Amino acid sequence: MKKLLLLVCLLFGFATQAQLVITNNQTPAQLVQNVLLGGGVTVSNVKFNNSAANANLVRDQAARFSGGATTNLGLDAGVILATGKALIAPGPNNGGSISNQTATPTQGDVDLAILAGTGNAVRNVAVLEFDFVPTGQDLSFNFVFASEEYPEFAPSSFNDAFGFFLSGPGINGPFSNSAINIALIPTTSTYVTINNVNATTNAAYYIGNTQQGVQYDGFTVVIPAIGTVNCGEVYHIKLAIGNVSDNGWDSAVFLQANSFSTTPIDLGGDLTIDAGTALCDGQFYQICSGLPTTVVHQWYFNGVPIVGATSPCIEVQEGGIYCVYAYPYGPGCPVIDCVTIEIQPEVLPPANTPPNLTRCQGQTFNLTEVEATVFTGENPANFEVYYFNSVFNAENGIGEITNVTNYPGINGEIIYIKVDSFVTSGCYAIFPFTLFILPQAVVDNPNDVVICGSYTLPALVNGNYFTAANGGGTPLFAGDQISNSATIYVFAGGPGFCPAEDSFTVTITPAPAVINPTPYIICDNDYDGFAIFNLTTKSAEINGGTTLTVQYFVTGSLLP
Repeated sequence: MKKLLLLVCLLFGFATQAQLVITNNQTPAQLVQNVLLGGGVTVSNVKFNNSAANANLVRDQAARFSGGATTNLGLDAGVILATGKALIAPGPNNGGSISNQTATPTQGDVDLAILAGTGNAVRNVAVLEFDFVPTGQDLSFNFVFASEEYPEFAPSSFNDAFGFFLSGPGINGPFSNSAINIALIPTTSTYVTINNVNATTNAAYYIGNTQQGVQYDGFTVVIPAIGTVNCGEVYHIKLAIGNVSDNGWDSAVFLQANSFSTTPIDLGGDLTIDAGTALCDGQFYQICSGLPTTVVHQWYFNGVPIVGATSPCIEVQEGGIYCVYAYPYGPGCPVIDCVTIEIQPEVLPPANTPPNLTRCQGQTFNLTEVEATVFTGENPANFEVYYFNSVFNAENGIGEITNVTNYPGINGEIIYIKVDSFVTSGCYAIFPFTLFILPQAVVDNPNDVVICGSYTLPALVNGNYFTAANGGGTPLFAGDQISNSATIYVFAGGPGFCPAEDSFTVTITPAPAVINPTPYIICDNDYDGFAIFNLTTKSAEINGGTTLTVQYFVTGSLLP
């Protein structure tokens, strides 16, 4: 039982979602202004069934429809005018001759009578009419005609009648006020009627309703009603439908929402932060009227004329309200449109420009080192970062550098960091920075030195002497005396070079303390002029008990 109930609910929900919705809570005047009216038209003097008072009362023959997109009607929303109560329009199509007579029936209409033919009375009319001033020359709106008289009375002499009667300057037709009927089969002068559009005649414009969304047994496809008017002049339109002969078998005409219009200037929709369409900071945007260059234009920014802005297009970069007044029909009939432009906050301030990176020859670059500067004062989590070799690649998101922490680089190469913001919609900043590769400086490589007493520093070809590493400590110079053992550093560097360094040790050994020996006298006992000396006996005396290397040299001669 629960499963069956669920199935019924599901079917009921589907049927509810897939049918037309009629809302009968607006007056005919409100329906014109709030629902039917599009751009380029100013409306006044609205009447319903020959009365301005009726136009300001809710009438059961005039209502707003919606939900048409879920049906086969072809129109999603708009205004319905019906010979009976409009509330019968929603499906399902569960009868072949549905009628629901209006609570305020009005009989007769001179123009519908012409369409109905001699001897056929017109009953239960619904006539919505008003004056309008166009700002263009091509009036149009879209409609669908529907009837319960389909298909049984197609063709017959009992067809319900409807028409859109346009009158005003330059129009000369057979209806009242010299009006013409613009409810025509497209590209013809044939009126749309049940006899003229059905399953056998002009069948391409007919739909036999077998679906559930709409009650009426048949209706036309969406057809445009088109008229030619003069900009700035007053015209009258009468939208009328009525039963013919009897009050049964209801008919209706559906008028598409916001379609009653002349072709206006359309600058496009507003670009706003809330809609996610606002411009990025610094972005240029072109606004165009769509009119030819021969038409006089004047653009305004926040109500102030923009000097020299008299072309169909302008390029903008600043947030505000932009309006254009154009005169395709002469100075007496301007066409006007405005658009609001908002600017998103800048992705990053210009002060966050990344620094250039410098490396020594043979080293690679870590490009991410620039991000500390780029995100100064910002939360890096709000951004996504990419690196590219050109502005074109950065703007188009192609050829991204992937080895960003171990990039070989070329001296003088420009890298472009692209920062996408998660906070702004589709905005990014591109900053360039340059890679510099410095050559390695050359230094001399002196040998270590061991020397007694002191060492005199020789002249260097490359580099300078220092007492500490990296050019630190005290500078030393060629000719300086080194009296104590030390490590001496040779350092070379400077602008445009990577520093180089070498070192050597100077070991100073102290001079021995020599004791002058006493004279060594020996006799020549055999009087042959020679004597044997044991010089080693003098070594202990000479070195004072220390271990020294003693060398002996002979000077002079032996005593006799």
